[in-house]
Amino acid sequence: MKCPKCNFENPEGKKFCGQCGAKMEKICPDCNASNPPQFKYCGECGHNLTGPMEKEKKAPALDSGRKHATVLFSDLVGYTAMTERLDPEDVKEIMSRIFGEIAQVVTRYEGFIERFFGDEVMALFGVPKAHEDDPVRAIRAAREIHRVVEGLSLKYEAEIGQPLAMHTGINTGLLVTGDEYIGKGRHGLTGDAINLAARLAKLAQAGETLVGLDTYRHAEGYFIFEQLEPKRVKGKEEPVRAYQVIAPSTRRTRFEVSAERGLTPLVGRKRELEQLKDGFARCKGGRGEAFSIVSEAGLGKSRLLYEFRKAVAKEEVTFLEGKCLSYSKGAAYQPVIDILKSTFDIMEGDGDSEIIEKVIKGLKVLGAEEASTLPYLLEVLSVKDSGLDRISMSPEGKKDRIMEALKRIVLKGSGIRPLIMAVEDLHWIDKGSEDAFKELLDILSGARIFLILTYRPEYVPSWGVKSYHSQINLNRLSEGESLSMVTHLLGTADIDRALEELITGKTEGAPFFIEEFIRSLKDLGIIEKRDKYYLARNVEEVAIPSTIQDVIMARVDALSEGAKQVLQTGSVIEREFSYELITYLMGLPKEELLSYLSILRDSELIYERGIVPQSTYIFKHALTRDVV
Repeated sequence: MKCPKCNFENPEGKKFCGQCGAKMEKICPDCNASNPPQFKYCGECGHNLTGPMEKEKKAPALDSGRKHATVLFSDLVGYTAMTERLDPEDVKEIMSRIFGEIAQVVTRYEGFIERFFGDEVMALFGVPKAHEDDPVRAIRAAREIHRVVEGLSLKYEAEIGQPLAMHTGINTGLLVTGDEYIGKGRHGLTGDAINLAARLAKLAQAGETLVGLDTYRHAEGYFIFEQLEPKRVKGKEEPVRAYQVIAPSTRRTRFEVSAERGLTPLVGRKRELEQLKDGFARCKGGRGEAFSIVSEAGLGKSRLLYEFRKAVAKEEVTFLEGKCLSYSKGAAYQPVIDILKSTFDIMEGDGDSEIIEKVIKGLKVLGAEEASTLPYLLEVLSVKDSGLDRISMSPEGKKDRIMEALKRIVLKGSGIRPLIMAVEDLHWIDKGSEDAFKELLDILSGARIFLILTYRPEYVPSWGVKSYHSQINLNRLSEGESLSMVTHLLGTADIDRALEELITGKTEGAPFFIEEFIRSLKDLGIIEKRDKYYLARNVEEVAIPSTIQDVIMARVDALSEGAKQVLQTGSVIEREFSYELITYLMGLPKEELLSYLSILRDSELIYERGIVPQSTYIFKHALTRDVV
């Protein structure tokens, strides 16, 4: 069987690759779940694994230029003792196993192993593909790498004579990249972010993860940190600020972190909130409804859902919430698991016995039959002894029974009191969960179920038109609404007109951009208040917050190569020679054209990536030529 990591041909039946140590598994091309090599069908979605798999992909190439990315360096404690006590072949086997496990962790968080060297690993997050939360992904990957190595240490500790552990340094910043492929010894990467990440790894003790200031600023709120005394490191004249990662917080999304800091008053969304409240009023009468809230990143989908939840807080209602996370798209049933945990009051840290006890108790309250429901719910919750292994059935049959169990508890719950289910960020949903919510849509019209789904325009729902399904599209705020937010954030309406124009022009009516931009202006001391707020420094010195850059570049990098080429062309072409590009754009579907326009409108913020305002001029001309 061919190794999924290095393509080495291994004998049948092997559990780990003899070349790189990676775990032998089949990756389902349909839902991206991992399966044991002997599986003929995917254990998560039932897809046939015996047919041709996806074609082998070339190593991704780096575009020349500047990349905002996060660098992870991790070093093994115990390597020297191992080389002194064990045969070199045994050392090689152990290190191959460790590196294979590390590679899987990094890949799971969509990072990239730049290189292994000696007992160290260097990984990149945001290169070659950017994500909105690369620093958070890097920290989560580091914590998982530490756990994996600690687990392997138990196996080898007696032979080595001391435990194995990792110590990690993470830093975020600009990298200068070359044209060569990553991982071939010609990586062409330079930048202070790399050097500082390596220095932080050296400072970290066994089991510790230290991060730099920029990584901390991105991940603050998602994790609990301890600020350390400034550290002197090689190559730096001044001591650097370092933070030790202590534990993850309970907050998993950007909105949850923002809510912790304090929210601005709701602006420009009263009509949409009333639509949700009216729909729920109909639902309470026995007419189930579904609403999709659709918008680009940063326009307030989560905020609208938050306000609706506040509005129904005093109602006799069950509110269940599931989140699709950007780094867990390959994990089966993630939002469904969230909803099950809420239904049965399952907490983080509950063991299998506690989960089984809570689900059994919850099924009795709901009045749901235990025999036909319990094993399937426990399977979704990853309880080891779910009992499903004692039931003979095909993968397709297993999936159908899971769906029936989910529908059963939802219908039983809605019979007790009205049930609101909110599922956020469907653009990151896994296949199993998507199928589950599609089936729930088919049964809710005659029940007291109110389903709210949020997603970005690039997501194409798999369900057809339903008379009881409505879509709310969130538009950008008007200039007046934007200024209302600015007034609240600055605590005064006395704002210089030049500053107002800068903020509204740079943020284009996106609430998240407005909040982050003003926060950055304050942190950098670019605005001051005397009789009114005004710009204290030249506008050319105003940098766009990296949090905004991450959102935009994640959207750009998610486009096809052809689409990105169009954006680059539009960024440099002169206005008088733009008609050829306009002609090309006029041949695109309306939705695709509007999507490009929204990305370009935001991308004007990032001059260093070569995307400048001429692009919007071109697209606006295309839009006004009766294209839409």
